Amino acid sequence: MTEPTNFEEASQEEDWIRAMNEELDQIEKNNTWELVPRPENKNVIGSKWVFKNKMNEKGQVVRNKSRLVCKG
Repeated sequence: MTEPTNFEEASQEEDWIRAMNEELDQIEKNNTWELVPRPENKNVIGSKWVFKNKMNEKGQVVRNKSRLVCKG
């Protein structure tokens, strides 16, 4: 399984959707993100998804890992 390079590619595969949902669940569980109104005249830091296959010693995919990261 190839690693997606963007959200659109990842959203086509059930395994990557599951990985993104796991990441969002952990963000919520750890209270690391709070949605707030955008202040006027302020810039917003964007975010993007990063995708990585975790492999075993034989080079087989054992887990799909996704992370939501800030751009900036």
